[in-house]
Amino acid sequence: MAPRREVEDARPDVGVDAGNGLTVAAVLRFDELRAGAPEVVAGRAGLGSPVRWAHASEVPNIAALLRGGELVLTTGVRMPTDAAGLRRFGLGLAERGVAALVIELGTAFDAVPDALARVADEHGLPVIALHREIPFVDATQRINSYVQAGHLELLRRVDELHRAFTDIMVQGGGIPELLKAVADEIRNPVVLEREDGQLLYQAVHARDRAAVVGEWDAVRRGLPSAPVSCAVAVPTGRERANGRLVALGIDGPLREITRPALERAAGLVALAMRQARQEEVLQARARGDVLANLMSRELSEAEIARQLTILGFPAGVAHLLPCVVVPSMPTGAEHGPDEIAWTMVWQEVRQHLTAQVVPAIGGLLPGGHEVALVVGLASADQRGARADELARVFAAACKRHLGDAGAGTLHVGASIATWTKVADELREVVDAAAFRRTAPTIGWCDASIPDLDRLLWQLRDHPDVRAFVERRLEPILSHDHNRSLKLLPTLEAFVVECGQKTGMARALHLERQSVYHRISRIEELLDTSLYDEDTRLGFHLALRAKRMMDGPPCGGPPLA
Repeated sequence: MAPRREVEDARPDVGVDAGNGLTVAAVLRFDELRAGAPEVVAGRAGLGSPVRWAHASEVPNIAALLRGGELVLTTGVRMPTDAAGLRRFGLGLAERGVAALVIELGTAFDAVPDALARVADEHGLPVIALHREIPFVDATQRINSYVQAGHLELLRRVDELHRAFTDIMVQGGGIPELLKAVADEIRNPVVLEREDGQLLYQAVHARDRAAVVGEWDAVRRGLPSAPVSCAVAVPTGRERANGRLVALGIDGPLREITRPALERAAGLVALAMRQARQEEVLQARARGDVLANLMSRELSEAEIARQLTILGFPAGVAHLLPCVVVPSMPTGAEHGPDEIAWTMVWQEVRQHLTAQVVPAIGGLLPGGHEVALVVGLASADQRGARADELARVFAAACKRHLGDAGAGTLHVGASIATWTKVADELREVVDAAAFRRTAPTIGWCDASIPDLDRLLWQLRDHPDVRAFVERRLEPILSHDHNRSLKLLPTLEAFVVECGQKTGMARALHLERQSVYHRISRIEELLDTSLYDEDTRLGFHLALRAKRMMDGPPCGGPPLA
C-alpha cells in the first residue's frame, strides 16, 4: 500500500461557484468527510472531477444504476473480495464515469484492496479510504445540498448571461462583441465555425489570435496535442448544415458555465447570422484581424505561413503583394459607408481573384472601413499589371456597393518574397494610406515610393525638425504676426514656382511689380538671397515641415 496522504486543510464552501462546480478534492474538505480521516489511496489524477451527486450504497452492481459524476460511499460489505471481482467492480465504476469511491474501513476491509487500487489508478478513479466511522447520511446530505445550491446558482448565472448577451445585441453590438463577452465569461477563447468547418471568427481571452487559430486547427484535425474543447451547434436553418461555437481550454480549464454560456450565445449568433451579410462581415473582420496581428507582432516566417495556410492561402507562392484600400473621404457612423458595405466591396474583389485563380487573403482592418489584402504573384514583373487590375475591380465594386467608383483608394506596396517582410511592408502601406487619402490620377497609389511629406509627417514632433522650422521661418512669422500684409504666402509661392515671377503673380493674384516688392522685403528680413539654391531648398523643406506640424496631411495637397 502507498503511504497515507491526508487531504489539505482548506474550506470549499465559501459561497457557491457556478463556474467551477464541486470537485472531489473540494468534497473531501467538508467537515462531514474530514471526520472520517480521509486518505486518497488511488486515482489522485481524478481529484479535479466534478461531483454531481452523492450516494451511500451497498449494492454489488451499483455502477449499472448510476449516470456518471456520482460520489459513492460504501462500507464495502457487498463488494467482491477476489481480485478479478474487485477489478471488474472498479472498472465498471470508471467506465460509468463515477466521480469517486469512498470506502469506510473496518467493516468489510481493513485496507483498500490492491486490485481495486490498481484499476482505479489506471483509470483515474479516486478511491478514498475513511479510517474513522462517519454518518453517511450527514455526508450525502451536505454534498447534495451543496450540489443543488450549485445548480440553482448555475441556473441563476445562466439566466443573467442570457439577458446580458441579449442586451449586447439589442444595444447595437454584433457577433464579435457577443463572442468577446462569452470569452470573458468562460475565461477561454471562443471560435465560430461555418457549417463547412471553416473558421469565421475568434474571440480571444488571454492567448493571442495566432495561438487560438493554431489550437483550433489541432481540435479540428483531431490531433493528440489538441486542447480540451466544448462545442455547441449554431443552427443555420438548413437541414444538417449547422455551424459551431467552440470553446478552447487553453487559457484555463473549461468550467461548468462553459456549455450553457455557449448554448445561450449560439441562439443569438444564429439570429444575427441570418441578418444580411453577417457571415461575410465576420469572415472579413477575422481575416483583417489576422493581417493586423501580423503587423503588430514579431512572428517567424513559419508561424505566419502556418496561420495563413490554415486560413486557405496556398504555400509556396513566389511573390506577395500587400495592398490597402481606404475611403477617399473620412468615414464615420454618420457620414460614411459601414463595414457591411466595405465587406461587400471586398467580397466582390475576392470572388474575382478566386475566379482568376489568384491567391489572396484579405479583410477589414479594425475599425471596419479599410480593406487590407495580400495577393500572390507568379513574378515580381506582374506587380504593375496586378495593381491596375485590382484598381479596376475595386472601382467597379465601390461603384456597385458604395455608389461611387472613387469611394476607395488602392495603395500598393512593393513585391515581397517572404511573409516577415510582407508584415513590414504592409505596415508601410497602411501608414501611406493613412497619410494620403486623396484619389490618385492613375487608379492606385504606389506606396513603395519614398514620400518626403510622409517622412516629415512622421518626424513632425522631433525637436530638431521643430527647431529647424523655427530658425528658418521665425523672421517671416514674426513679421506676419500683427500685420495685415502677410509674406509667408509669397515665400510659399516662391518655392513652389521656383522663383518664376509670372507663376507667382498668377498664384497670388498680384501684379508682377508687387511680387518683386515682396520678394525684396523677404530677402531683407532673412538677410539672404532667395535665389541661392541651398537657401531655397532649405525654405522649401521648412515650409513643408511646418505644414505637417500644423495639421493632418490629408486636408489638402502638399506643397509641390
